[in-house]
Amino acid sequence: MQEPISKTTQSFSEDTRIYDRSVESTNFLLDFWWLWLIAAVALVAVASVLRTRRKLATLEARCASAFGDIDALLAERNALIPNLVAVTKEHVGHEIKVLDRLLEAQQNALETFGHNRMNAETEVGNAINQLINVAGSMPQLASSNQFPELRIELTRIEERVTASRRYYNSTVAEYDGARGGFVASKIANLSGLPKHARFDLGEQRAEIAAPQRVAFG
Repeated sequence: MQEPISKTTQSFSEDTRIYDRSVESTNFLLDFWWLWLIAAVALVAVASVLRTRRKLATLEARCASAFGDIDALLAERNALIPNLVAVTKEHVGHEIKVLDRLLEAQQNALETFGHNRMNAETEVGNAINQLINVAGSMPQLASSNQFPELRIELTRIEERVTASRRYYNSTVAEYDGARGGFVASKIANLSGLPKHARFDLGEQRAEIAAPQRVAFG
């Protein structure tokens, strides 16, 4: 009974050529080892590209979110400007040049988009700062009920804008550093990830928070 089983087993091995095929496969792998090396290098490269793109996308999203916080605060500041202008006109009784500058700067900021928007908003802040300084020489304006309240509110907003600006600029610096290399820059461009400009508020806002010095006489 054992002899027929041996013949069957031998016949199966010969028909399938398991040993021969394994030898041929091994020889192929040994002869073309460089294909595996290329495949490994390609796999590492693809993984590196995906990792870099994911990092850049995360930083870009963080920049956009940080600027969104600034944008909300700037919108809040712009909403106070009409009241500031109205109170100034009511107590001063005549037009002053700084009001024209403030209204012109606000209109320009509302109509400007992209990176130039930051410069336009800086001009708005500078005009508000100048108006606060001018108010110090106008007792009737500085002693009104509405103007000090507006000043306190503007001070609060400016402080929050400054803090948000610092966080935004640090995030932009990290983003710029991440995409500063040649490969990272190409990945960012091919992925459609935009650049982000720093946001400089220009003049210091210390005068807004400083106590007003009203002159009598």
